[in-house]
Amino acid sequence: MASERIIYFEHRLPLLSVAVLLFIASGYLWGKSLPGVSAGLFIPAVFALYNFLQSTERTNRQVAFFFTSLKNNDTTQQFPVNIKNRTLSRLHEKMNEANRHFQSIRMQLEYNENYYKALIKNSATGFVVLNEQNHIELINDSACHYAGISAESTNPMQLKNRNPEFFDALCLLNAGHDMIYKQVIGNELMLLNFKATLLKKDNQVLKLISVQDIRYEMETREIESYRKLISVMTHEIMNVISPITSASKTLQSFLFKDGNPVTLSDLDASSLEITQKGVNLIDEHSTGLKTFIENYRKISKLPKPVIHSVDTGEWMDQVRIAFSEKMKENRILFEIIKDNRIKNVAIDKNLMNQVMINLLNNAIDAVSETEGDRLIRIEMRVFQKNRVKISVSNNGPYIPQSIQDKIFVPFFTTKKDGSGIGLSICQEVIKLHNGSLSVISKENDYTTFNIEL
Repeated sequence: MASERIIYFEHRLPLLSVAVLLFIASGYLWGKSLPGVSAGLFIPAVFALYNFLQSTERTNRQVAFFFTSLKNNDTTQQFPVNIKNRTLSRLHEKMNEANRHFQSIRMQLEYNENYYKALIKNSATGFVVLNEQNHIELINDSACHYAGISAESTNPMQLKNRNPEFFDALCLLNAGHDMIYKQVIGNELMLLNFKATLLKKDNQVLKLISVQDIRYEMETREIESYRKLISVMTHEIMNVISPITSASKTLQSFLFKDGNPVTLSDLDASSLEITQKGVNLIDEHSTGLKTFIENYRKISKLPKPVIHSVDTGEWMDQVRIAFSEKMKENRILFEIIKDNRIKNVAIDKNLMNQVMINLLNNAIDAVSETEGDRLIRIEMRVFQKNRVKISVSNNGPYIPQSIQDKIFVPFFTTKKDGSGIGLSICQEVIKLHNGSLSVISKENDYTTFNIEL
């Protein structure tokens, strides 16, 4: 642009030269005492100089206007190019070309900005940006979902008012650190991982916090830990065989002499008593081991699910028929609520029936301890767009948090005659369906087992 101004100046240089020459000639003639002729040259010289200054000023105003427009992000100005002055026409052409170039850059920046905004807005990972005053600069849809607030609101600070505990946890989190935050909204349990990092925008320091629900990963790790636990327990079980082996050898020593079986006359009362106790020991330990191993195999040898599309209405009707009589016998109000939008669900029906049977039987056992009204409810609804949540709730006794953390551990039970494998099998079946099973129990409220598929 500077070069165009030079070209334009060079185009006006002859006019300036003419003005200078006329001034010199006018002065010379004035010195020769020819005032009339001198005045005749002086007036055109003034006119030529005035014309030069006016043209230069107009050009300067146009160039200044052009740069002011760019400064104000206004690239819509167009300068005429169909004019007689070729140099000025070229200048206008270059200015228009520069406008088009800046328009292209601006459009590309706007596209990139919209693209990254859409990317952040629809990201499965939640993002929250806090400024130095802990005001929310940005919060995306996923973060709103995790915080239990509306993503449609134009007021980002609604988080502080609607979920102050969540907001305070974000504010207290230091950059470079992470934390685990347990969030319960209604019957939905989330185990959220917060990670914070610092960003600089202009002269301001911002804190970017990512929010992810890691419950599924945590549960997967727990299941793997449980499998290792079972492996260790199996090893320990093998150690129990030692007393059985020892008892059998003791019996052999009583019942065989030099490789030949002894006669009844050789056995006294003491020998018979020891033999009876040894047989009882072997029987008792063998029965216990058999039961334990069968329970172990139920967990570790679950078949791979054969997934089919199942009609949810028909399935729930079958569940209702299967348990209606038992519910009546135990004076239990049995409700099944299903979202009509859920026509089918992709599951292994046989395995999922085992899960429903376990959860409903446990619920029946729980409400049997309730003296007043007894309620068991199955609710099926849409969860996170294309996912399905099946909730089995009961108004039985509250499950303490210390027990909630253990009820899915294999062989853990609070029942006298329980095996402790029912819920472990349920969780493993749901994992095989790439889903999750969790429990939420609130004091003076419901206990709910949530299946998310």
